[in-house]
Amino acid sequence: MVKKINHIAVIVDDIEKALVPYQKGLGLPSSNIEYVESYNVKVVFLPIGDTQIELVQPLGDKGELVEFLRATGGGLHHIAMEVEDINSAIRQAASSGIHMKDMTPRPGAHNSTVAFAERESFDGVVIELVQPAK
Repeated sequence: MVKKINHIAVIVDDIEKALVPYQKGLGLPSSNIEYVESYNVKVVFLPIGDTQIELVQPLGDKGELVEFLRATGGGLHHIAMEVEDINSAIRQAASSGIHMKDMTPRPGAHNSTVAFAERESFDGVVIELVQPAK
């Protein structure tokens, strides 16, 4: 079902400021900053080998990611697992007892399709299933 780790997401309060140490300090390239309407966030991806770091800036004043940012000041939020068929992956996960936050996939960054599992299913780690755009 899982092909690879697609990305590791970090929640930040200022995406432009957060990019600086990754680009200047580590020399990482980045994608363009993108607005993802379905989550009301700005995101940018920094490729490293076969995976990526995703910086996520929540917008607005409410929502799960805004609350995460307020509670923690930002930091590691989730690990995204790449799958070939998001609907099949959701069904398989749910039928095995994993509590899915999203039983219906939602639009993600770069025209991907995504679904999140509840953190309780993975000992406090948020897992995202992501099917990249074809």
